[in-house]
Amino acid sequence: MRRGYYLVLVGLALAVAGWRWHALGGGRGVTKVRVPTATVTQGSLVVTLPVNGSLESAQETPVRSEIGGILVDICKDNSPVKPGDFAYQLDTKDLTEQRDSLARDLTDAEQSLNTTETDSETRITQAQADADSAQEELKLTQDKVYADVEKAKAEVKYREGETTRVERELSRAQRLAKLNYIAGTKLREAEKAYRQQQFRLAQQRAQLADAETQAKEQVSAQELALSLARHGLDTAKADAEDHTQEGRIAVAEARRRLDQIEQKILQCTVTTPVAGLAVIQINDANWPEHRPYRLGDEVSSGVAPVRVFDPGKMQVHCQIGEMDILRVHAGQTAYVTTPSRVDKRYPGKVALVEELAQESNVWQGGTPGKKVFGMLVTLEQADPENLRPGMTVDLEIVLDNVRQATLAPIRAVFTEGKQHYVYLAQGDGFTRVPVTVGTRNDLLVEIRGKVRAGERVALEPPPAQPARRGEVKR
Repeated sequence: MRRGYYLVLVGLALAVAGWRWHALGGGRGVTKVRVPTATVTQGSLVVTLPVNGSLESAQETPVRSEIGGILVDICKDNSPVKPGDFAYQLDTKDLTEQRDSLARDLTDAEQSLNTTETDSETRITQAQADADSAQEELKLTQDKVYADVEKAKAEVKYREGETTRVERELSRAQRLAKLNYIAGTKLREAEKAYRQQQFRLAQQRAQLADAETQAKEQVSAQELALSLARHGLDTAKADAEDHTQEGRIAVAEARRRLDQIEQKILQCTVTTPVAGLAVIQINDANWPEHRPYRLGDEVSSGVAPVRVFDPGKMQVHCQIGEMDILRVHAGQTAYVTTPSRVDKRYPGKVALVEELAQESNVWQGGTPGKKVFGMLVTLEQADPENLRPGMTVDLEIVLDNVRQATLAPIRAVFTEGKQHYVYLAQGDGFTRVPVTVGTRNDLLVEIRGKVRAGERVALEPPPAQPARRGEVKR
């Protein structure tokens, strides 16, 4: 049994030795080495910096609430909208009750104004009638006293004539009495008649003076009555104007308050001002719960629970570390890919690189204490179906692009001291060839030296081959 076991081991040893002899060339003079190789190529070498970013719209419009209120309805998240489409609705219950109350106030104010205008018109009409009556009474008084004065004047004039006549008769009687043509009784009768006429003239003149005085008093009294009536008319008009103006002011104020409430009710229904993609925003007032707005939330004045994004103008916001910030600048080409379209690359341009470093945001997956720089990349192509705000995307920033370069895999370039070299496949072996390296990316490196495109180089150091070591002569 043991002898058979030894025979098996000897057989296996001979088999391994035979396979090794065959691998080394079957005993020929040149050693055949099996080493993984790759082909040197000629083409463009693109060097990129991969980063992650967040997709956002380059143009967004907040749909703000002009008043505060409770959210009772809201549009569907990520829904396409046009200008004037429904965005969200605030509760109008309290405002509706205020509107009803103010509508009643307006009705009361209008009725009060109508009553005031009617009463004022009545008072003005009465005052105007009083003024007209006083004017007529003054005219009648003036006419009456004028007639009375004229009658008294006529009586005085008549008495003056009678007195003159009696005076002449007295003078004649006196002359005749001196001549003894008449008796003394006649003279005394003439004197008595003259005295009677003088007395009557004096009475008549006194009556004329009384008539003139009474006329002045009566006219003055009627003029005063007319003045008072006119003053009453002016007062009625002024009071009517004041009361009417106060009523109009009350009506205008009631209507203004009602219009304000109705305007607020209209503002409770908020529509989108532009076309785009309506996205419900995060309710920051609900901290620490991080969630979008929902029905029942309170919306403050000036807050935008909905934003409209323009899907045709998208950009990527990302962060660059301190080690890579010097390699990135505005104007560089970038390519964006999304998890939904890994087969499609969207071209873009670096639009902005921030100058001031900031602390990495731990809440967004950043490393505590790490400094980063913000960067914006604008996309040159719109794809609303696949590019949505808030998506996480992969970004490749083109740092360098070498055209018509000789390229080899990075694994094929080896270093000894400051010298770079490759192992060039020749026949059944390899020759070590010095090269100068240039631009590189994660897979390929630009090489310059006596290596041509199409030749193959080793991806790992081959076993020592003294007969083949040395530079290749071209």
